[in-house]
Amino acid sequence: MNWLQKNTYIVVLFVAFFVMGAFLLITDKGNTTYEQIEIQHGDTLWTLAEQYRGKMTKQEWIKQVKTENGLTGEHIVAGHAITVPINEKSIYIANLKSEEELHSVEVAIKNP
Repeated sequence: MNWLQKNTYIVVLFVAFFVMGAFLLITDKGNTTYEQIEIQHGDTLWTLAEQYRGKMTKQEWIKQVKTENGLTGEHIVAGHAITVPINEKSIYIANLKSEEELHSVEVAIKNP
């Protein structure tokens, strides 16, 4: 105990590392991967957010998409491709192939 009183900087460093580790653990939202999708007629960032946002809020997802794609507004054009974040914990169970394009179907996961 006398050693700890003489070396209080070690206790301070230990507490600082512990607090930083706890902060990182609490704020971690899981690994996010990115997928490039083609914008379809009628798509908006808000409708795409409903499909791909995972556990993010719509506003967080849209902000991340705008940053990733260098968008200044929320205007997107059908036929263009954009990169969207996909939460790693999302599960894609089917790929339905039409004549012209490939669609992904996302299924929600209920945590026990």
